[in-house]
Amino acid sequence: MSIEPSFPRDQATLLRMLAKRAMIGGTPAFAKAQTFVLFGGSAQVGTTTLCHNLACAMGLAGQRVAVVDLNATNRGLAHLTGRTPQVTIDELLSGKLDLHEYLVPGLAASLLLPTEASERAGEWTAAAADRLIEQLMGLGRHADIVLIDAGSHITPITLALWRMAQLFLVALHPTADVITAGYERIRTLQTQTPRYQTHVLMNRASHAAGHTDLVAGMNATSQKFLHLEIKSCGHVEVASEVGAASYAAQPFVQRYAEHVASKSIQRIADRLVREASALSQLIQPKRAA
Repeated sequence: MSIEPSFPRDQATLLRMLAKRAMIGGTPAFAKAQTFVLFGGSAQVGTTTLCHNLACAMGLAGQRVAVVDLNATNRGLAHLTGRTPQVTIDELLSGKLDLHEYLVPGLAASLLLPTEASERAGEWTAAAADRLIEQLMGLGRHADIVLIDAGSHITPITLALWRMAQLFLVALHPTADVITAGYERIRTLQTQTPRYQTHVLMNRASHAAGHTDLVAGMNATSQKFLHLEIKSCGHVEVASEVGAASYAAQPFVQRYAEHVASKSIQRIADRLVREASALSQLIQPKRAA
């Protein structure tokens, strides 16, 4: 069942919204958005749901956020928002399309870029992926944060994001098989291009203590063998109501705002916003120079 939200969708309305965003604070055309990536350490860990709800939590808190679906295996963002994708990842990678034309309004004046699933991920090139990421970072005129759902399979886009993203978050479940799979994905990415730090977000956790111990163990192993620090950015409790929110094409954090899981998502969103603010302060002197 597809439910279209009652947001304005015509091109003129969207362009007016973008123009208004561009005027906020006199943001220069060359401004780059902070690029945050959510990547699944295994399939079915809720990466798209987490990405969508984090973006909504940031938007409701007054942040300018664009959430982008670069998950090749499904059209998850379209499903969660009740939207019909107008573009594929393959078409964006071709460089012949302006991704701005396919942004649609989301909750709390956020922006959305839902895409169709792709069967050609194996044909993507590193150069095309790099060009696409540069376009996304160039959304800084319209958004302070670009939050990307990178799926759970390592593709040239994943590798480009691993190199270029300000924050790379790996979504996991607190189970042995998912932790093992997640660590292997991190190891593969780190072998390709070393980073000094990545973050873990534990979804469907029953309590904080167990999650903390798991991340500490991953970090100890990673620092010893990969020279990579793994930091926790929080955990989200199990919520049986997620399915109902998805069916209604509503963000969980809006439909069940008082749920303990929504509170956890808000805390993580606030932490990411603080990280974005700190990164912006580091970048501003370079721009001024």
